[in-house]
Amino acid sequence: KVDTFSFGIVILEIISGRKCTYRIFDGTSTDCLLEYAWKLYETKNLRKLVGEKMDVNQHEEEHAMNIIEIALLCTQSSVSKRPTMAEVVLMLQNDPSMQERQLTRPNFINQNRRIETDS
Repeated sequence: KVDTFSFGIVILEIISGRKCTYRIFDGTSTDCLLEYAWKLYETKNLRKLVGEKMDVNQHEEEHAMNIIEIALLCTQSSVSKRPTMAEVVLMLQNDPSMQERQLTRPNFINQNRRIETDS
């Protein structure tokens, strides 16, 4: 399941066209790619994550949103909440039994936010 975390990061890099260490300023704070993706997920604005150079139609965009959610599942802090790679394959094949999973924000992002709000 450790590999699924790395897989999730690679997927975010491919879809966004940015490296995971790339800092993104969203008008209020500067975040790494994973933090930025979680912010967009929480505000239901994942479309902003799709790389600007990607020319996608509506169907492709919906597929990209599904893949981003799978990537976020792979990056959860708790290893037990991450899917196995076999489960990821099923999700990518749109297996309906794999769709309903609760996403939880990685702890290191929560800690960074707490530090920012404490200062």
